[in-house]
Amino acid sequence: MGGKTDLERVVAYVPAEWKEELEAWAEAEERSVSWLVSKLIDRALQERRPITQTVQQASEVASVP
Repeated sequence: MGGKTDLERVVAYVPAEWKEELEAWAEAEERSVSWLVSKLIDRALQERRPITQTVQQASEVASVP
């Protein structure tokens, strides 16, 4: 624990209730809050990518003369 990593640090401020809920969830999964939040961010980004790609493609098509 506490070893060197290639990962970047991200800091977020959340309401106390969210923190408590995340801690309980992480404990139930036998994981750290950091691991849990990382997985939630990964899932959100995976869901967002197809939407972003569709918007970019539509923008590129619209800009073609």
